Amino acid sequence: MEEVAAPHLFRRVFHLVSPVFLAYYWVPDPLPGGVAREALLMLFVATAMAIEVVRIALRIPIFGMRGYESERISAYAWGTMGLLLGFLLFPMILVIPVFCGMAWIDPLCAWSRKAKMYPWLPAIGYAAVFAGLLFAQRALAIAEVVAFTAIAVPLAILSEYPDFRWIDDDFLMTIVPLVILTAALGPILTLL
Repeated sequence: MEEVAAPHLFRRVFHLVSPVFLAYYWVPDPLPGGVAREALLMLFVATAMAIEVVRIALRIPIFGMRGYESERISAYAWGTMGLLLGFLLFPMILVIPVFCGMAWIDPLCAWSRKAKMYPWLPAIGYAAVFAGLLFAQRALAIAEVVAFTAIAVPLAILSEYPDFRWIDDDFLMTIVPLVILTAALGPILTLL
């Protein structure tokens, strides 16, 4: 059995648990003292981005990062920016399944390439996650869940496929499906 390096394992575990950030939707608004929920979000993201700027400027290695990320924006920061835009610009009904799809299926994409099961295994996994989470929200009819899923799956898998060094697939797998689904299915979303 192949030994898994600790940084690689950390990245995978971080991916799998990152949907915990979706708890933002259940933060009371306003917070005690009248602080807007969005202010808490902006404070968190601004702190993360400030750390990212200092990390790049001082070339500070962070556990779990890939070597090529030392001089560029990290996957962690890209994922944070994608989720921030999701929270601010897109409906929760889409953000939850899209972000969970990115978090849980992106690691599966990497593994399935090695196992020669790409792209069909990640596509099936993404479809199951996406449709399951849409269905669990009980806001759409089954036909609508099927339509959203049929559009989202190829968008997410195609967004993950290119190996761009200047933009991370964690961002693309979140934003591309959100933008296109919102544009394509806008009339349905306005009814929710």
